[in-house]
Order: sequence, then structure tokens, then C-alpha cells
Amino acid sequence: MKQLSLHRLSLLLGIIGLVIGAIMLYFRPCESWYDDAFWADWGYRLSQGEFVSNVWGAGQPSYSPLYALFMSLWYRVFGFSYIAAQLPNLIFAFITYLVICIRFENGRLFRTRWGVVCFAFGFWVADGLFGIFTCGRVDTLCLLLGILTLDSYFRSYTTHKKKDIIFFCIWSALQMATGFEGVLFTSVILLLHGLLVFHRTLRNWTLYLWYALSSVVSFSAVLLYMAQHNCAKAFLRTTFGFSYTTQSIIHFAETGKLTFENNVPIEEGMSFLDRINALTIDGLFTNKEYIVLLIVVVILSLIALCRKDVRRLSQENHTMILSSILLPWIFIMAGRYPWYYTWAAYIPCLISFCVLIEQYHLEKILSPILCVGMCVWFCFSPDNQNRKRIDIHRLVDKQNLQNIEAARIDPNESTYIPYEWYYYLAPYNNKLYFEGSGRYPKDMSKMILSTPQEISAWSNLFELEYQYDIGSYKVFRVLGDRGQNILK
Repeated sequence: MKQLSLHRLSLLLGIIGLVIGAIMLYFRPCESWYDDAFWADWGYRLSQGEFVSNVWGAGQPSYSPLYALFMSLWYRVFGFSYIAAQLPNLIFAFITYLVICIRFENGRLFRTRWGVVCFAFGFWVADGLFGIFTCGRVDTLCLLLGILTLDSYFRSYTTHKKKDIIFFCIWSALQMATGFEGVLFTSVILLLHGLLVFHRTLRNWTLYLWYALSSVVSFSAVLLYMAQHNCAKAFLRTTFGFSYTTQSIIHFAETGKLTFENNVPIEEGMSFLDRINALTIDGLFTNKEYIVLLIVVVILSLIALCRKDVRRLSQENHTMILSSILLPWIFIMAGRYPWYYTWAAYIPCLISFCVLIEQYHLEKILSPILCVGMCVWFCFSPDNQNRKRIDIHRLVDKQNLQNIEAARIDPNESTYIPYEWYYYLAPYNNKLYFEGSGRYPKDMSKMILSTPQEISAWSNLFELEYQYDIGSYKVFRVLGDRGQNILK
């Protein structure tokens, strides 16, 4: 009965988190940015029967396609809008939350109400997590599939039931088709768990074989799908050359040099080790909540070692503790650890924190402190990542909507637009670009600009002819570039 009561409390807190997230999406929308608009645009174009996304100027996308394919089906049912593009990630987050609370360790992961409350606040109010829950990127789906894979793995490891093994293979295959950040997250945890119980791992080696086979089959299917759209090489290069580490390896193989030069995606003259050092400084401390929780986790883990209480924790708990410490460094060595990847270390750290404070009966003291602290940070901190996205990208208001209606965008014209107009113009024009596209098509014909600084900057790159005003925005005709070779 106690466990049932905890599950009901978990469900209630999860629903509250989902509702608050949906309310914030509706009343405090964040505008599109490069990644967000790319995934929204790719999914929308797929729903229209086109395998294309011009947001980054690439024409044909070269990323794992499962999320975009799902979103194309979603748009066909619910239509294309800002809310429609963001809402699925909130739903994925809700399912992830329920899987952890109700299914992990057969529903006995948390043993007290304060433990459940602590996890709920840490999950729904955390800056880094809520940022990806209310964003159009693929990260939340990677998190969900990673958690489902781990849940099936732990169940298969103990029960050996065919049903659990089948689901383990299914989730592993879907994760490989979604994104490599989730694959790295899951693979590290599986490896750590296998090393911790090495004597049993030898008897359960078939699970790792199934994981490898599922991943290989899934990757092969994705590669075949991309080949049908003539972008298999771009997919391989993006997949294995997206991180700075693999870029370094490719660059060294091609040039024999460890230092990057001009026209390479890394800063001029920056060596591989310099880049890793920069990632360590910048990426490791992006998620402030993670750093605070990690300090407590490390202290309580050391106490458990000194008091020989380690055996009171399950092997799954040991795995989560080690993962929360090692995952950021593994991502950094892999060469990519932006704020939207920090969930990979934060989730194991949050689980470890809640389990450890319950172990030492500290939940009644630390849980209220954590909950209040996260709420204050989320609502008032100027460094809050979600707040930055809201402040930097201008909010949609009635005036902007009137401007968009008056924009008279020709659906056949390649047009540079402001960020906040993307979700409203995308259904009418599949040739939209904005800052970050890098290279623009030869038929770029119109630019909609606002600030004097923006107009001045683009005038140095393009020959612009002023046409008319739309509210506070100015519309320019593009006559050509100024020898910068950015029209392709």
C-alpha cells in the first residue's frame, strides 16, 4: 500500500509538472533558434512530402531522422505551429519521469514521500532539463529512449524474460535512429554496470550482443534511408565528424596536422587539447544544479565507503553514482558537451542524490532545501538557461503578428527573416533562412531586418536595396554579395 501511495504521489506531481510546462509554453513562448528551427522545419517539410530543410542552408538534412519522421506524423495530425512543435517534448519528459519513478527497480527506487518530491522538483524545475523539455530539439526523445533502454536492460539482467529482452532490443534500435548523444549515454551506463558485476556479466554476455546487433541493424537502416535521399555521405560525416574530437581525427588523417586552420568548424589555430580544455571549463559548469547535486553525491558516497554501507545500495545505484561522475568527462573527451547535452549526467546524478539522502534519512532536511533553491534559481537567476532563451529571442506579440501578415512573403522567394517569424511563415514558404545558415542560395532575393547594427552588418556582405517598412522592420532586395562568396 505504501508503494502504491508513492506511485500516486509521483503521478500527481508528474501531471502538475506537465501542466505547468504546457502553460509556460502557451504564455511565455521562446522563439526559434538554429537547432530548434532546423528540427521543426525538417519535420514539417517531411509532412509535406519533401526531404529538405533550408534553415541551415544545407538543403538536405544529414542527422538521424527518427525524431523528424515522428514530428512529420505529428504535424499531419495536429498541424504546424509553435505549440505543436514544442509539446511532444513535454510529453516525452512526462513519460520519462513516470518510467523512472514507477518502473525503475520494480517501482521501488524511492521509498519515502520526500524522496519522490525531491526527484519531482529536481526533474521539472531544473534549468537545464526544463530548457530541453520546452525546446524543439531531439534531446528529450534521446533521454526517453535512453531511460527505456536502461529499464529494459536492468529487468532483462535479473529476470531473463523474453519480453524484457525484446523491448531492450527495440528501444536500443530506436535510440540509435534518434541521436548519438543518447547512444553514448546508454552505452557508458551499460559498460559501467557490466564492469561492476563482471562475474555475472560473463553469464549475461548475450544482452550486450543483442544491444550491439540492434544498434548495428538500426544504423544500417538509417544509412539506407539516407542513401535513398542521396545524403548518406553527409550523414556519415555529420555523425562521426560532428564532435571536435572526431573532427580532429578526420583533419589529422587528411592533413597530418593537429591544429585547425581557416574554413574549419573550430577556432583558427586552436589545437585539439586546447579545445578539450575549453570544453572542460565551459561545458562542465553549464548545469549549475548538477554541480550542487554532484558535490552532495560525492560526499555521501565517500561516507558510505568509510562506513562500509556500500552493500546496502543496489548495483544499479552504484552504476548511477559512477555515471553521474564520469559521463561529463566522457562527453567532453568525445568533443561535445553543450547545455542541451547536460541531461546525460544530470539524470543519473539526481537519481543518486535522491537514493542517497533516503539511505541516510536526510530527505526531510535536504529535500525542502533543494526544492526551494531550485524554484528560486528557476524564477530569478539571470544565468538561468531557459530565461536566457526567453530574453534573447524576442517574444511574439500582436504587433509582430500584424507585421507578419503585412510581410507579403512570396512563397517562391528565398527570404532572410527574423527569428520570431519562423513558425508563422514556414507553412507558406520553404525557402526561409536566418542567422546561422552560413551559406545562402544564389536566388536569395529578400531580407527583413530590424536594428541599425543588423542592417549595417548585412550591408557589408550583400548589396541591399531598401524597399519598404513593415512596422519596425525594413525590407531589402538582395542585388548580390560583395565578394564574400556566401551565395551558393
